[in-house]
Amino acid sequence: MSTWKMPPQGPPNYRILQREGCTIVYGHMPLGSWLRLLRQASDLHVLHADVARMLGATAVLGPPEGLARLREQEAAAATGRVRAQLGRAARRLDAQAVRWLAAGEQGLSSLALFTLLTGVRPPHYGGAALDLPGNAQQFRRCRLLVEQVPSLQPALRQLARRVADPELVSWAALAETWKDLCAQMDHEWPAWRTQPGRAPGVNAMLACFHEVETDRAVLQASRTTASLPLPYGVPDRTPRRGGGRWLM
Repeated sequence: MSTWKMPPQGPPNYRILQREGCTIVYGHMPLGSWLRLLRQASDLHVLHADVARMLGATAVLGPPEGLARLREQEAAAATGRVRAQLGRAARRLDAQAVRWLAAGEQGLSSLALFTLLTGVRPPHYGGAALDLPGNAQQFRRCRLLVEQVPSLQPALRQLARRVADPELVSWAALAETWKDLCAQMDHEWPAWRTQPGRAPGVNAMLACFHEVETDRAVLQASRTTASLPLPYGVPDRTPRRGGGRWLM
């Protein structure tokens, strides 16, 4: 009777480094190893996607102060890599914009806003231009973008004037209300730059822009459906006006 033997395991296809009290994972770590790593971590340790992106790592886990040191240490190298990835498009951006792409706090909504305001699509952004911020945390990252890249402020004001553009009406309405959103966030979450917090009023305001976008999408879909040709043999009973009376 033959006995099945587990095939020999090859070398692990991941590696782990320790820097500034942080654990940096490169490659594909098996789920079991990843869960053990998380169980061994301190309750004060956090996963940081932005630092992982800067390092080209799979994941980075560590204390906030260690993560902050890594961000500072890697900012210059990450900025150089982003310039190389952008190629000629980097000439359209100032130094603050490139640095934000390399080291800024990012999410789908802030990357969408960056794309709208600069016309440059970040290489690591896989979303759509209508990734509106859905809550105060997401709007916080959008606000940090405009604050850290002051050259985007004129473009934000131009965006606010494009409410008549059906493709941009939601973003334009948000840009038009930008100051009100910021004032509400300052009231509800004064330390929003550096400390966790909540801003339910901001969440409620942002929900209105998503309703606008939903209504726009429904209207566009209905218009598309209405313009589709009828199947062969189905009579067109759409009312038409002519000769002073309705024709059926």
